Amino acid sequence: MKLHIFLIFLLTVLLSAEGIEFSGSSSFFGQICSEEKEWSEIPSEYWRWRLNPLLRIQGIPIAADLFLSSEESAQRQNLNRVYISSAPSSGSGDNSILSWISSIGLGTTTQYFTPFTLNGATISGFNIELEPGAFYLTAAVGRANRAIEPQDDDPGTYKRDIYAIMTGVGSPSDSHMHLCFLRGLDKDGSISEDSTFRITPAENWVGSLDFGSVLLNGKFRLEGEVAGSMFTRDVRSPGIESNMIPNWLLEYSGANISSAFGWALDLASSFQFSDNIIRVSFRRIDPGFQSMGAPFLRNDEIVFEARADRYFMNRQLFAGLWYRRNNDNLLSTKSFTNTGNAIGIRSGCAFRGYPRVTISYAPSSTVMEDSASSWTETSLLSVSASYTRGISGIDFTSMLSVALHDNSAGSGSGNYSSTNIVLRETVSLPSPVTFSGCFSCRRTRSGADTNWKYLTDLRGTWYPSYNLSVTLGGNYATGAGERKIGLIIGGGVPISDELVANLRGEYTMYSSTIEKDYNNMTAGAGITYIW
Repeated sequence: MKLHIFLIFLLTVLLSAEGIEFSGSSSFFGQICSEEKEWSEIPSEYWRWRLNPLLRIQGIPIAADLFLSSEESAQRQNLNRVYISSAPSSGSGDNSILSWISSIGLGTTTQYFTPFTLNGATISGFNIELEPGAFYLTAAVGRANRAIEPQDDDPGTYKRDIYAIMTGVGSPSDSHMHLCFLRGLDKDGSISEDSTFRITPAENWVGSLDFGSVLLNGKFRLEGEVAGSMFTRDVRSPGIESNMIPNWLLEYSGANISSAFGWALDLASSFQFSDNIIRVSFRRIDPGFQSMGAPFLRNDEIVFEARADRYFMNRQLFAGLWYRRNNDNLLSTKSFTNTGNAIGIRSGCAFRGYPRVTISYAPSSTVMEDSASSWTETSLLSVSASYTRGISGIDFTSMLSVALHDNSAGSGSGNYSSTNIVLRETVSLPSPVTFSGCFSCRRTRSGADTNWKYLTDLRGTWYPSYNLSVTLGGNYATGAGERKIGLIIGGGVPISDELVANLRGEYTMYSSTIEKDYNNMTAGAGITYIW
């Protein structure tokens, strides 16, 4: 109790001091549904709370991001998270030590260093970025996966920690050269193990050289990364006996008979002259390359891309062309090889006072070299137009899009095509009322079967003040033996200048000749506080 009183007293003193500002927002939302959907991962009842306070001390920001939800589950990775960060260099003097610290953070966040090292991994721990002069240093350390015990068909997940550091000269957004090292390690024994070995504790080492050159006032850019990795599938496997590799290196790296090695290369360049932009990129990722810091990276692939864009008449008219080629099975370790080629063209106009129109066409083909020598050809043609005009004080915004997709396979059994047409219209009256309508039509053909689906959505919103609004609407969808009718109501109600309540309700009636009919009511309520 004494600690709580002291913290409140300390916060009161800080907020009353000069040079200190405290602001932020907080929101809470809850939803309940009358019908449990088997195909949905979202539960029928849930709540979510987000808190985003911002404290400025002598101009230096300290921000926090807190997210809590009833959807948190011990059988998956954390959904709840908190992250506290600061950017001291943005509010400090040019010659102070704080001006070296670009960012510093503690908690759970998604980190990015380079494409092949830390790229998309969520880490719960500590990170810092320093830029004293031309020197650059950034580091991140923490837990990437929490331990999840095996259950039924789920093999579970080992506790995984990631350590990453990148250092060199130059800022990543400018000319630079950086060395980056990453280590990922699963903790052996962090979950209950059995004799099936469905998963094993792994270890990963990645080292890379990341570089970039920016010339001609940013008009020419050349950047790239070359990386190598060692991925040990099971840290418990027997070690390697070799006279060619020092024992200290084998012991430190943890290499054993389950270890695999790989390399990756990424190069990209862009050149802008007059109203022309040319971009070229090349990427090769070896089958053995693995990075725990880049969980969505696809290996065993070569990709080449080229793009050129041209603008005319003060960017009111534009045209572009791009090409992409990719193939896998680089070391012939698989029984088949996929080779893809795609080309695309686009053009459009955006003359002032006239509709904005964009047209694009992208044919592609994929050939699978195996015993059947199968192939797939795909083409996509899309046309979109938008136009805003005012008539007698009423604003009209019209949008039309048409997309034609065709997919043909060598055997003919996988032939598929679709046509999508979407028309949207928004009308804003001088009084605080806005009406919007949408009509869409979709035709799909798979083999000899052809299906049509239609959707109509109408809504109206009244907003007499900044925070007060009321929305009423409905939608109707039919096609392929099913029908869906929905009614929607929602709005925001100001309780005070800082506090706003949000309400939402939806009633859905669904009937089908194939699936189970249902009537579902969804109600949601939330509150937002801004200070």
